[in-house]
Amino acid sequence: MKKRILLAFMAMCVTVSGFALEKDQFVYTPQGRFQVYGDNVASSDFSNLNDWTVVSATEGQMLDAIFTTAQEEGTGMWYAQSLVSTAGEGMYFKFEPSDATATYVVSFKMKGAFAETTRVKTVALSTDLVLVQGNTDGVYGGTTDVVTANTAEELTEDWQTFNYAIQGDGTARTYFISFTGMAATAQIADLQIAPAYQVADLRQRDAMIEKMEAYKNVYSWDQSILDDLGYDENLEALKAIGDGGNQAELDELLTTCQEIIADFLKANMDDYLAGDTKNYLGIGTTKIQKASAFGDWTCVDRGFWSVGAYPDLGHYQQTSSWANGNPTNPMGVTMQKELSAGSYVFAIEANAAFRENKKQSWDVDDGMKPAYGVAYIIKVPAEGVEPTAADTIMAVIKDLEPVNFTPFIVPVKVAEDGKYEFGFKAYCKEAYQSFKLGSVTYVKDASFWGKNDNKYNQAELAYEAAVRTQITTGRENLTTATTNIASEDYFWGKADLQACVDTIAPRIEAYEAMSQDDIIATYDAGVYQAGPTNENGLLEHEVYDLATKHIIAANKKFTAVNDTLNSIQTVIDVANATLKERIYDAATGKADLQTAIDAAKAVQTQMKAAQYSVENAAAVVAANKTLNEAIATFKTTIPASAITEIISIDFENGATPNAEQLYETTGTNTVMTYSTFSETTPSEAAQLPFELGIDSNGEKLLPGVLRVGNGTADATIPAQDYGTNILKVSMDWWFVRLTGKNVGFDLLDENSERVAGLYFSPYDGTFASGYDDFALDANDGNNNNNVINNFFVGNTTGDAGSCADNNLTHMEVILDYGEKSMYLVSTTPNGTISSNKVAFNGLVPVKFSVKCNYTNYNGRRCWFDNLKLEQITAGPTDPFSGIEGIKTTTKVNDNAIYNLAGQKVGKDYKGLVIKNGKKFVIK
Repeated sequence: MKKRILLAFMAMCVTVSGFALEKDQFVYTPQGRFQVYGDNVASSDFSNLNDWTVVSATEGQMLDAIFTTAQEEGTGMWYAQSLVSTAGEGMYFKFEPSDATATYVVSFKMKGAFAETTRVKTVALSTDLVLVQGNTDGVYGGTTDVVTANTAEELTEDWQTFNYAIQGDGTARTYFISFTGMAATAQIADLQIAPAYQVADLRQRDAMIEKMEAYKNVYSWDQSILDDLGYDENLEALKAIGDGGNQAELDELLTTCQEIIADFLKANMDDYLAGDTKNYLGIGTTKIQKASAFGDWTCVDRGFWSVGAYPDLGHYQQTSSWANGNPTNPMGVTMQKELSAGSYVFAIEANAAFRENKKQSWDVDDGMKPAYGVAYIIKVPAEGVEPTAADTIMAVIKDLEPVNFTPFIVPVKVAEDGKYEFGFKAYCKEAYQSFKLGSVTYVKDASFWGKNDNKYNQAELAYEAAVRTQITTGRENLTTATTNIASEDYFWGKADLQACVDTIAPRIEAYEAMSQDDIIATYDAGVYQAGPTNENGLLEHEVYDLATKHIIAANKKFTAVNDTLNSIQTVIDVANATLKERIYDAATGKADLQTAIDAAKAVQTQMKAAQYSVENAAAVVAANKTLNEAIATFKTTIPASAITEIISIDFENGATPNAEQLYETTGTNTVMTYSTFSETTPSEAAQLPFELGIDSNGEKLLPGVLRVGNGTADATIPAQDYGTNILKVSMDWWFVRLTGKNVGFDLLDENSERVAGLYFSPYDGTFASGYDDFALDANDGNNNNNVINNFFVGNTTGDAGSCADNNLTHMEVILDYGEKSMYLVSTTPNGTISSNKVAFNGLVPVKFSVKCNYTNYNGRRCWFDNLKLEQITAGPTDPFSGIEGIKTTTKVNDNAIYNLAGQKVGKDYKGLVIKNGKKFVIK
C-alpha cells in the first residue's frame, strides 16, 4: 500500500518533563509509579560540589579537573558540566538510607547536545554515564548485594527530569549516584532524594481500559454477554483506581481483566490470524535470516528471526542509517484478508531503536528513540486503481521506545465486504534520519479479532469450506475414474474401478446437494478437529471416510496396476532402441536380443488379454527382468575386432620431469603433461598443483589417482580418421562440491577448438559460460542443481575421503562421426542416465584436457582416473533410427516418462521419450 495514504495520520507530538520533587507528588520511574510523602532527605543544587567525590581522576583528585559548575542564565538554576569524556572518570554522590525497608525516589535533571557523535543515553554500556546503584560493601564499585535502580534513558538538547526508585528490602545498602565518562556537552542539575511509596501505575490501568473498551465498543453486544463475564463490573473497577490506588490491587485486577478478555474473545469473536503460529509474532523457534515473510505476514523491509527472540524487522548494523540507508522508508509487517462487513480489532506491540555507536548487537539497555509507529487498517482498492487517503479506515500513531514495547490497538467497523490490509509500520523521525548507527524494529503479540455480520462465524464458515473441499475432491476423483475407464491406454482393473464409481457417485451427489445450513448444522465447536482423517472432524471426516478416500485409493490402484502392465512396453522400447544404436552395429548378439524382445511381446499380449492379479503382475515384472538382462548381455557382444584402443592412462606409472621442466605421466599411446605439479602437498594452499595421491603425515595415499589442481593436465591423442565410426571417451571422476569453483574436461582439435567438453560447478549445478555442450541445463521446472544431480555425485569431504566408491561418477562421451551427433552417459551409485543426442562439429580431437579453477581449497579437490579413448566400428548412418514419430505433446498425466536408456525423467524433459508404452519426441 502507498505509504502516503497513512502520512495524513502522522502528526507527532513531543512530551518534555521537568519538575522538582515535592511532598504528595506522583512520580513515574522505570520501577513503577510512586508518591512522595516526605521532604527531601538528600540533595545537591550544584552551586558547589562539596558533597561529591571524584572517580578515577587522571589529573590529581580535584573535581574541577572533571566538572565545572555554572548558573544557567535566566533561570537561576545551577548545573555541573562535564569537562572530559574519559571512560570511568567522573564523580558520585553517596546516599545511605536511614531505613533499609523504605523506598526513595532519586531525581535529577540532565541534558546533552543532540549529535550523532555524542553519547546521548544516561547509561552507556562501556562508561556507565549515569548509574544509580547500591551495595553492602559501603564503597563505590562494591560487588556485594548489588542493586541497580536505573535503566537506559535518552538525553536531548532540553532539560529532562529522570526519576529512579530505590526500593528497600531490609538489607542495609549504601547507594551511589554516579556520573562518569560524560561528553563535554552533558549537564546535570537539581539532584534530589525523597521518601516515597509505590502506588498504582496508571499507565498500566489506562492501557487495560483502552483494550477492554476497544472490544466492548466495537460491536453492539447483548448486555447479557457482558454481564455473564463481569465485563462492565471489572472495567468500572479499573476506572475507580485513582492517583493513590494500590499497585497490588491493580495487578490483581489486571490479571482478572485479561482473563475476561480472553474468555470474551474466544466465545464471541473470530481469530483472523489463526492457522499459522508465526502470525502471532511470538518468540521464535527457528532462525530465519533476511526473510520477506513471517507466516502470513509480509515484511515491509526485511525480517530476521532468532531463536528465543521476537521477530525483528530491519536489523541493520552500524554505519548504516535507518532502513539501511533509506531513512524515509518504514519497517514493519502487513497482512491482507478478505473481510465481511462487521467489527474488528487489530492489536500489536512494537519498539524501535538505533544501535549504540560501535556496538555489534542490541540488548535491553540499548538504543535511542528514533521512531514512531503506525498501526492501521486500510481498504485495498481494486487492481489498477490508485489508493486514496479515504481508503484508510483507521490509523493509530505513537512514539516508540527502544526497550519497552508500545501497544497499539486499532478498532474499526467495516462497512462493506472486500479485501483489507492491516499492519504496523515504524518511521524514522526527521531529526534522526542522518544517524548511522544501525536500526531495528521489533514486533510481538499481534492479534486480529472480528465479529462479522454474516449468519455464521468464521469458525463455522471454515468448517463448511473444509467439508466442501472433501466433496469437491471426491467429485474430481470420480471424473478421473471415468476418464481412466474410458482410456484405451489401460487394460487392467476397469471392472473394479467401475464398481467403486457405482458405489461412491451416489454418496458424493448426496453431499453436493447439502445446503450451507445443512452442513453447518453438523458442526460442534467443542469436538471438531480440522482435518479429514480426524475422527472428530464431523462431516469433513464422514465425507472423506465414506466417499473420498475410497475413490482416491481406487484410482491409485488402477494407475499402479496399469503402470506395471505398461512397464513391459517401456523395456521393449528400450531394447528396440538399443538394437538400433549405432554403437552396437557390430554386436554379435542381435538375434538373441530380438528373441528376447519377441518373448516379452508375447507376455505382453497375453497379459493385456488377462485381468490384474498378483500372479499376472509378477509375470510382467519377471518378463521385464529377463529382457533387461538380455539388453545388458547384448551390450557386451561387441567383438574385440570392432574396438580399437586409441589411448589409455591410469596414472599408476607416476610422474617425472620432462625437458621443459614440466611433470608428465606416460600411458598407452599418450603422455599427460601438467601445467603445475607437486610430488608432495604444497605448503601454500593457493598453489594447488596437480598431484598423484596426497601426502598424509609422510604417507602417500591413493598414488595411482590424479588429484586435480588449478590449471590443466593435457593428454595427447594420435590423429585418427574416424570415417563414420564412433569415438568413445570414458573416464572416472570424484567430484567435491565447492562454491563458485568449476571443474571438467575438454576435447580439443589441432586448432585448439573445442570438440566437446564439460566445465561446471558441482556445488550449485551451473555451467561455465558456453559449456553446456550436452544440453544438460534443460529447463525442467526445477533448478539446475536437480538436473546436475542426475548425472554426477559429489560431497564436501576433503582429501582422500572424497575419493570413495560411493562418490564415483563413471562418465562416457559418445561421438558419432557418421551422424554427427554426440551424447553423454553417466553411471553413479544412483544408476545410469544418458543425455539426449545433440549435434557436434565433427572435428577430430588431438588433446584431452583435465582442468579446474580451484585456487584456495588445498584440502578439498576433485579426483580423476582411468582415461580411455576407443574407436568403435559402426555401419551406415540413419539419423532417425528408432524414432517412429515426432510430435509436441500437451497431455500431462501421472504416468511415468522414460528416456531411451530406461531412466525415469521429468514431465518437461525434451527429446525422445517413452510414455504409456509409446515412443515420441517432446520438443
